[in-house]
Amino acid sequence: MECPPGLPSGEAEARFDLYAFARWLPRLRAIGKPPRISGLEGLQACGLLLPAGTGTTSLATSLGNLTNRSEEAWYLNGISQKHLATFRQVRLAERPCAVMTLRDPYERLRSGFRHDTAHLHRKHHAMLISNYQKRQTLPELLDAFRNASAPGHATVWSMYNHSVLHPMCNSDGDQCVQKRTPATPTNPFLYSQSAYLFDLIDDPNAPLPSVHFLCAFTASSWRGLLTDFGIASSVPAAHILTGRAPVAPDALPYDEVDARFVKHCLYPWDTYLYQRVCGG
Repeated sequence: MECPPGLPSGEAEARFDLYAFARWLPRLRAIGKPPRISGLEGLQACGLLLPAGTGTTSLATSLGNLTNRSEEAWYLNGISQKHLATFRQVRLAERPCAVMTLRDPYERLRSGFRHDTAHLHRKHHAMLISNYQKRQTLPELLDAFRNASAPGHATVWSMYNHSVLHPMCNSDGDQCVQKRTPATPTNPFLYSQSAYLFDLIDDPNAPLPSVHFLCAFTASSWRGLLTDFGIASSVPAAHILTGRAPVAPDALPYDEVDARFVKHCLYPWDTYLYQRVCGG
């Protein structure tokens, strides 16, 4: 697919180098590796990596139900910054493992648009939907990326460019020499999923936390996570649909051209990550 000038983000392409990812990812994945600590104790020792729009609230609620702890107790940075915890923070906190939800980039953006539609007047971040700028449907949002004359074109590009590299070095747990706080406008549904895993490690033999990936959040992936830790439990997966207020059917159509645009022009590094981990 031919992408508009400036897409994908050149800075993000350099940061999320696919060749480096191909070498880095096998060291992180927990597949075939027994957890350092098994059972409920081992799972509770993990840090959560939670890209918005991938089933994060459902995962935390399920873990809370499993352990009789609150959802908030599972967040490394508290509920208000739950989408900012990174692999680097998990590593520096000497957690033995991380649990991360992943999702197809286009489906994730659809989820984010649905969420922002449901919470239009109750959020502090810039919104994917805008009545004023005529972004009332997902196709209108994506048209604003592609069409320089579309209403809100500059705003949408600014949101993307301010969000796509994050989260990175913006919490005290990251211990970065130079922190980079996202400029505004920013939207957590536009953060790159790959950014949660990015870490600079000088020693290639340094011990790393293992990452247990959940491809979206389903009953099957939930049972798989429990199996990884040898936990026999009948606690079901909780599906908390935080953004599922009624949305007009034509506001969120599935469109193959739009899907390819999101995957190849906006988030090719996340598409690669999702394909490598989830086979999608």
